[in-house]
Amino acid sequence: MNGVHWSRRLVLLLALWSAATVFGLAFAAWTAIGPVVLVLTPNHGVHIGDLLALIASYSTAAVLTRRVLVPA
Repeated sequence: MNGVHWSRRLVLLLALWSAATVFGLAFAAWTAIGPVVLVLTPNHGVHIGDLLALIASYSTAAVLTRRVLVPA
């Protein structure tokens, strides 16, 4: 495989994991679903919904990463 092919895959993977992280953080910033599992400051904490959103987005990113890296 040539360098261009791998650099495109790398850019795709960086974009994929960045999007998964942005989704999880945006979800956490805009919602407050479920009880607080970790208090960070008196006005900020981590909710169960935040953790579920990150788990879902990172799981999706992991599956798509495998599809990008492992040939069919």
